[in-house]
Amino acid sequence: MKNETKEIKNEGLIVLSLFDGISCCLLALEKNNIKLKDYYSSEIDKHALMIQKTNLSADTRFHQIGDVRAINGADYANIDLICAGSPCTQLSAINSKDRSGLDGEESSLFYEFIRIIKEIRAARTTNKPLQVLLENVWSMKNTEKEKITQALSEAMEVDIKPIFIDSAIVAPAHRRRLYWTNIPYTPIKPVDIKFKDIIKNGWVGKEKANVVLSGQLTLTSGLERYFKMNVGNVIYLDDEFGAQGELTQLMQYSMLLKNSGYDWKEHRGNNDEYAFNNDCYRVPSVAECEALMTIPEGWVSNALNVSKTAKYKAIGLSMTVDVISHLLYPLRLV
Repeated sequence: MKNETKEIKNEGLIVLSLFDGISCCLLALEKNNIKLKDYYSSEIDKHALMIQKTNLSADTRFHQIGDVRAINGADYANIDLICAGSPCTQLSAINSKDRSGLDGEESSLFYEFIRIIKEIRAARTTNKPLQVLLENVWSMKNTEKEKITQALSEAMEVDIKPIFIDSAIVAPAHRRRLYWTNIPYTPIKPVDIKFKDIIKNGWVGKEKANVVLSGQLTLTSGLERYFKMNVGNVIYLDDEFGAQGELTQLMQYSMLLKNSGYDWKEHRGNNDEYAFNNDCYRVPSVAECEALMTIPEGWVSNALNVSKTAKYKAIGLSMTVDVISHLLYPLRLV
């Protein structure tokens, strides 16, 4: 075992990442300076694939293997780590129309993760440990959380309990998630970084930003949604308006908007993400959203052939890199 561990460390880890998105697991491993031998990414979203292509097309360690449903786990029996951020579509409380949970069309793909783990373990001929890391939403029903816990524990034949982490402990934005892992866990030390620290211009009234979603607020009715649903993020032109209470803002905003002459159709092609076109607020830029998720600057914002809307969506569906980095840190010792 001692020689085998030394061999793993010298050659680097072999990683399988399912529902890989923009490869935040890879970013987290690199942040820890963990050597990689091979990184197998399973992803089918065309925009995420373009972001991967921009950043990883020349990386010989990176292998895109496509749809999770077509993967035979036995082909990856020698991996060291399997990561997954399975779809939360029917699990999340924000989806008021369909909370069918793990029976849902997208969220049921979690069971592909379980299937692949079982196939890997059945075909495994090495004694080296298989590490797992799964991320999903905190707002799921307790019954769904228990199903995930039971299925993963049975597949790994070890008791794996979910860990709750709000990304705000290390990032400028909230992101409440559950993590299931058999990697030894130690509590995260808080990092003093605030929403105001990462914005290019303007003023913010919250210490930490709301969770980054796949869609952004509009510059017309967005302020009402921001207050009434507590979703999205607003960067004010200044504190003269932004520091006022919710009711005052909602009462005054319609007049500010009218006087600004803002027309979303006229500004549709405007690429200045830092302009206050409605003379009141703007939404975070793509680069600022990267910072909110502790994604390296340019990883998404500089991606080629990807629309701004698609970039926002890709970030909203990703993981907070610094949280994943903390969870994977013990693998430095492998």
